[in-house]
Amino acid sequence: MGREPEVGRLRELLRGVAAGRGRAVWVEGEPGIGKSSLVATGLADADELGCRSAWATADELSQRSPLRVLLDCLDVDHRAPDHRRAAIAEVLLRTPTTAVVGVTHPVLLAMEGLVALVEELAGAEPLIMVIDDMQWADEASLYAWHRLVQLVEQLPLLLVAVSRPVPQREEVEELRRSVLARDGTLLTVPPLTEAEVAELTERLAPAPGGKELQRLAANAAGNPLYVRELVHAFFSAEQSPAGAAGQAAVPGAPASLAALITRHLGFFPPESLEVLGVASLLGPEFAVTDLAEVLERQPSGLLADLRNALAAGVVVESGPRLAFRHPLIRQALRESLPSALRGAWHRRAAEVLATSGAAIERTAEQLLAASPLADAWVISWLADHAITLTYHEPAVAAELLERVVDHAGGEREGEILAALAKAAFRLGRDGDGETYARRMLERVRDPDRAAEMRWVLAGGLFSAGRDEPAFMVARQALRHDPPAVWRARLQGLLAMFLRASDLEAAETEARSALAGAEAAGDRFGTGYALSVLWLVDSVRRDHNGALASADRALEVLRDEPGFGELRWSALDNRIFTLHNLDRLREAEATLRAAVAEAEHGGDPGRATLHIGAGVHYFWVGRWDDAQAALDSVDTEGPEATYYGLREHGPLLLYHGVHALIAGHRDDRASAHRHLEAVDAHAFGTLAAWENTDFLIAARALDAERDGDTEGARDLLATLLDVRPGQMTLVHQWMPDLVRLALALGDEETARAALAVCEAEAARESVPARAASAVDRCRGLLASDPDALLRTAEHYRAVGRTFELAQCLEDAAYLLGLGGRTAAARAAFGEATEVYAGLGAEWDVRRASTRLRPYGIRRGVRGSRRRPSQGWDALTPTELKVAHLVAEGKSNPDIAADLFLSRRTVQTHVSHILKKLGVRSRTEIATNALQHAG
Repeated sequence: MGREPEVGRLRELLRGVAAGRGRAVWVEGEPGIGKSSLVATGLADADELGCRSAWATADELSQRSPLRVLLDCLDVDHRAPDHRRAAIAEVLLRTPTTAVVGVTHPVLLAMEGLVALVEELAGAEPLIMVIDDMQWADEASLYAWHRLVQLVEQLPLLLVAVSRPVPQREEVEELRRSVLARDGTLLTVPPLTEAEVAELTERLAPAPGGKELQRLAANAAGNPLYVRELVHAFFSAEQSPAGAAGQAAVPGAPASLAALITRHLGFFPPESLEVLGVASLLGPEFAVTDLAEVLERQPSGLLADLRNALAAGVVVESGPRLAFRHPLIRQALRESLPSALRGAWHRRAAEVLATSGAAIERTAEQLLAASPLADAWVISWLADHAITLTYHEPAVAAELLERVVDHAGGEREGEILAALAKAAFRLGRDGDGETYARRMLERVRDPDRAAEMRWVLAGGLFSAGRDEPAFMVARQALRHDPPAVWRARLQGLLAMFLRASDLEAAETEARSALAGAEAAGDRFGTGYALSVLWLVDSVRRDHNGALASADRALEVLRDEPGFGELRWSALDNRIFTLHNLDRLREAEATLRAAVAEAEHGGDPGRATLHIGAGVHYFWVGRWDDAQAALDSVDTEGPEATYYGLREHGPLLLYHGVHALIAGHRDDRASAHRHLEAVDAHAFGTLAAWENTDFLIAARALDAERDGDTEGARDLLATLLDVRPGQMTLVHQWMPDLVRLALALGDEETARAALAVCEAEAARESVPARAASAVDRCRGLLASDPDALLRTAEHYRAVGRTFELAQCLEDAAYLLGLGGRTAAARAAFGEATEVYAGLGAEWDVRRASTRLRPYGIRRGVRGSRRRPSQGWDALTPTELKVAHLVAEGKSNPDIAADLFLSRRTVQTHVSHILKKLGVRSRTEIATNALQHAG
C-alpha cells in the first residue's frame, strides 16, 4: 500500500533484466517500513518473465562467517546435487595439506567460484539476487556483492540489496556508494501517509476498532509493521480478561515498535516464549529438528508452540525450515531471554550443531555468542578444529582460542597456542604471534610440532621485517635436531634469509635442503628448496640454471592443491626467467598456461597473475592489453592482503607499469595518479626495492616531459645502486640513462650505466637480454648507428616491440647526426610508426624534436591516436571480445578462447560498453553485427 512508484520502478527493472539489461538496486528504510514486502511485490512476476530468483537474509549472528549470506542465497552446500555448488562448499571445508605455507585463502577461492557461478546462471537465464538486511552481511559477502555489481552491465543480472540505515558500518556504506557510483538505483521507502495508515488499519482489523484504534494508529509514524503489530495487540488485548467485548483494551501506543512487538509476544504462554526465544538464537531460519535437539525435546512436543507461532504470524514456512517473519520479532524474542541464559543456550546450540554434522562456521557462530566458554567440550572442539578455523577464519579463530587458551592444559594447550600463533601472524598481529609461538615452544615436546612452530615463527618474523630475529630462530631450530622433513624445510627457509647477505651460503643451505627433502620424500620441501635455488641462480644471472629449477619445481608440485602458492611462485619464476633469456613466445605460452590453470583451479582473481601479465604485455608492446590486465586487479579488495600486496612489492609494480604506460601516452593525469598512490609506501626492504624500477622509470619520464633532463638522469641513476642479493635486472633501463647523460654531456654517468649493463651481461649463462642492452649502450657511447640497427634487428626477431622503437629512434638520431639522411628518415619512420601503434604520443613528439634539426620530419598525416568513443575506439583485443560476445559466448567462454582470465575479459567488456555508450551485451552484439566484414 502506498508504494506504487517504488513498485513500478522495480517492475521496470524486472522487465529490463528479462530483456538482458542488468542493474543494481539499493532499497533502504527504517525497520518495519515495508522494504521486504515492497521487493517481493515488485519482483512477483519474475517466474512469469523467465527469470530465476535467489533470496537470502543476512543475520547479525553470522556476520563473522565469510560469505555466509551469499552461500545461502545461491544454495551452496557440500551436499548440493549441483556439482558446481558442492565444489564451492568443499573449498571452504578443505583443510590445508601443509599448515606451514601461505596457501591461497579459501574465502577468495570460494568467492571466485561464487562469481563464476553467478556468471553461469545469468548466462543461462536472467538472474535476480536479493539480499535482505544487508547491514548485517559479512565483509566477504559485501566485497563479493561489489564484484557482482561490476558485472551487472555485462549480464542479465538484477542485484537487490535491502538495508536499514543503521547500524552504520563503513563497509556497508562503501558498498552503497559503489552501487550508486555505477548507475545503481536507490529506492528509499518513505513512511505511509495518514490516509494510507488509516486504510491499512481498516484492512488489517478483524472487526471495527473505532476512533480509538485509528487514534493509536495515527501515532505509528507511517510504519506499517507498527500498524500491524498495534492492530494485533489491540484485538488480542480486547479478547483478554482485562478487556471488555467490543472495546479497546490498549490504553495507549507503546513508546517504540520493539515495545509493541514485546507486548504482542506477551500473549504467548511462558513455555512457548522460551521455545521461540531459543529458536531465535539459531538464526533467521531454523530446522525444527535442531530446535528440538537444543531443547532436548521430541519434535512432536513442539508442534503446539510452533502452530501458535505460525498462526500469530511470528514465524512463516520457508521450505523445510521455519523463518521469523521479521528480524525485529526475532530480536525481541532473543532479548526476552536473560543474557546469562542466552549464553548458555548458545553453548548448547553449538554442541548440538557440531554433533549433527553442521558446518564448522555455524558451530563457531554459536560459540562466539556463548558463555561460559571454557568447559572441556568447548576446549576439545576448538582444539580439534583449530587448524581449519585458522585457515578459513583467522579473526574468529583468534577470538575463540584466546578465550579458552588459559583454561586448556597438556596437549590441548599446545594445539591451541600453535593455532593462535598462526592466526595472529595471518592477521598481521606479529607481536602476539611471536608471544604465542614462544609460549607454545615452552610447553610442547613433540619434535614435529615444535619444528613446525619454529618455521612459523621464523617466517612470521621475516615477513614483519625482523630479519635478524628470524635468522636466529631458524638457526636455533636446526640446532634442536628436528625430524628430517623439518630439517630440510628449515634449511630452505634459512637459505631464503641468507640470499640478501651471503649468496654462497644460501646456495649451500638450499642444496642441502633439496637433498634432505628428496630423501624424506617431502614434495613441499623439495619444491621450496628449488624455489630458493631458482632465486640464487637468478641473482647470479644463470638463467638456464634458474629455468631448470623452476621447471623441476613445477613438476614436483603438480596436482597438489595444498602447494598452490609454491606452484604459482614457480610459474611466475618461469615467466621471469624466459623474459631474461629473450624467449618471449615461450613466456607468453607459460602465461597462458598459468591463466588456464588459474581458471580451472579456482584462483582466476590472483593479483600477481594479472600484474605479471601487465609486465609481459608492456615489453612486447601490447599496452592496451597490459592496462586491461592491470585494471583487473582490485588493489582495495581482500586480494590486496591475501596475495601479498600488503608487502608493497607487487603493489609498487602495479602502479609503476600503469604510470609508465600513461607517461609514454602523454596521459599526465593518470600517470600522476599512480605515482602519487605509492608516495606513502616504504621502499626500505629489499623486496620493495626489487619492484620499484618501473616507478623510477615513470618518474624519470615525468621529469623529462617537464624539460628536467637532469632530474630524469638523476632518477634513473638511482638504479645504479645494485644491492647485495638483488633480483631486479636494471639493464633494460640503462640505454635511456646513457641517452639522457650524453644529452647533458655527462659521459661519467653514461659509462657507469654501461658498466652495470656489462656486469649483468657478463654473468648471463648465455648471451640474452642484458647483452642486447650492452650493445645499445655501446652504440650510443660510440655514436655508432649501425650497432644500434643490428640490436634493433635482434629486438624485432624476439618480439621486444617497445625496445625496438627506442633503438630505432636512437639510431635515427645518430644517422641524422652523421649526415646519413635517407637511412635516418627510414629508421625514424619505423620508430614513430611503432610508437604510434603503442599510443606513445610523448615518444613520437620526443623523436620528432630530436630529428627536426636534421631536416627529418614525420610529414603531414592525421593523428594516429585512437578515438576515445565509438567502434573505432576499440583495441584489437576488445574487437575480438566484441565479436565473441556477438556470437553469444559468455565471459568464461571468451576467456578460454583468448587465453585470458575471466577478470581480464570482464575488464575488456566493461571498456567496450563505455566506449560504445551502450548498456548490455545485446547492444554490443548489435554494434558488432553492424561492423561485421
